[in-house]
Amino acid sequence: MIIGVALVMIVAILLSILLTRLGLAPQDRIFYSRFIFWGELLFIAVYTKKVEKQNLLIWTEQKQDAGFFILSIVVLYLLSIPTGILSNIPKLFGLKESNEALNRLMPIFLRNQWLLVFTAFTAGVTEELIFRGYVLTRLSKLFKDQVTPIIVSALLFSGLHYSYKSLRELIFAFLIGLIYGYYYQKYRSIIILIMAHFLLDLINLEVSIHVFKLVK
Repeated sequence: MIIGVALVMIVAILLSILLTRLGLAPQDRIFYSRFIFWGELLFIAVYTKKVEKQNLLIWTEQKQDAGFFILSIVVLYLLSIPTGILSNIPKLFGLKESNEALNRLMPIFLRNQWLLVFTAFTAGVTEELIFRGYVLTRLSKLFKDQVTPIIVSALLFSGLHYSYKSLRELIFAFLIGLIYGYYYQKYRSIIILIMAHFLLDLINLEVSIHVFKLVK
């Protein structure tokens, strides 16, 4: 697992550097960078088949009825509200937040709604399959307790958001990683997490765009 994750991170960094040096337009860079995540997912899927000799998802997907499916997504989204509040605590101690990355993205998403949807969809599918479907389940094999795998996978998930250069984003991603990790460990439904993650990113990006328009 360590080898697989390490290789994925190295390849992602190298591809990101390559995209930066190609001199692409901002929207093109965002578009092509999404395929880095899909490439990571494909790499892990092949790695698990050829090296681990097992499927990417080793926990059997639990079938849930429509009511539980909808309720789960609503609850997971509602939990993101206090999570967002907690992630802003550093500001109470005078820590200044950098919105530079977000401010660069908003004008692009404002002009390209399809890119916004594609970005949210990519995050929902690839990040859940990688960090909950792969990392969490393999960590659960390494550790005897149930808490450590959730914490470690949440830390790795938070690290993925380092490029935002925002402590608020790191805290938010870590807390969401804890919630989603606990949910997957208890209910074993990656499909619900994918949908919840997609809708969370989609709604939050849409709200951020409207706030950006009001401020500008």
